[in-house]
Amino acid sequence: MAGGDRGRPTSPNGLILEAWSQGLMVGSLFVMAAVVISNMRKRILLHKLILAELILGIPHGTFIFFANPVYGWYLSATAIALCVSWSLHNVIAWMKNRPFLSRKGSLFYIGTVILVQPYWILEIYANFTFYNDINTIFRKTRPFEPLFRDPWWVFTVSHLFYIIKRQYTLTILELVRVSPRFGIMLVSMCLSIVFTILDECSVLGALPLNLPDGVEPFWKLSFICKCLCDVIILDDFKIALDRIRNKWLQRTQTSPVHLEDVEAARSGSGPASESSNL
Repeated sequence: MAGGDRGRPTSPNGLILEAWSQGLMVGSLFVMAAVVISNMRKRILLHKLILAELILGIPHGTFIFFANPVYGWYLSATAIALCVSWSLHNVIAWMKNRPFLSRKGSLFYIGTVILVQPYWILEIYANFTFYNDINTIFRKTRPFEPLFRDPWWVFTVSHLFYIIKRQYTLTILELVRVSPRFGIMLVSMCLSIVFTILDECSVLGALPLNLPDGVEPFWKLSFICKCLCDVIILDDFKIALDRIRNKWLQRTQTSPVHLEDVEAARSGSGPASESSNL
């Protein structure tokens, strides 16, 4: 992580870029929170967790308004809620992907999410000490952030594409034609990974932006895309895909009652096996 100023950007270009990215993040999260509130069902835990993920991420998009010494304290305090939101996103991804996982796979997924939490405690401490001019541990911990935040999301995205190809009769294009909303979610998934890669390149100095340490737009864009994936399809992936598949079968005048026969005929094997749930 390149050295540099730890405070609010002072150059006009840096200040404009950071203010724009924070404003975009806060505005996007507010709109998505309103969408969730309008569509959530009271007794569905998944919907409540998605709303909590959005609310926890909002405060960290407002530290640009403050100058030192408030800047460092406020940034560090809101970073705690952001780290919780990131971990919550992995829990949400697990819940959405769980119907397609074996029991052992499901336990391994959520178990590893729990095991990396000590890193986030260290990151919260490093963030506070860095932006309050105590030490520079943050420069050593920040490059590892994607490693402790994103592997579960990358797996979830890859596994979803695999499940669509392996267990469903629709191609990606057919799925998008039937449900443009699901197509938007798939595009957002891919964009979130692209922005994560750009974030890591920026942290390692491959993309010099001349911004203060830890302040750049790519992680915010990735976070927006991840949250959009959670909001645009509130239910788990299996429920969403089953609905889309049945709608596609109705359009092609094929009864959903014969769904397993259709799959068996196309694959040349028996009905698709159901993954056990946790």
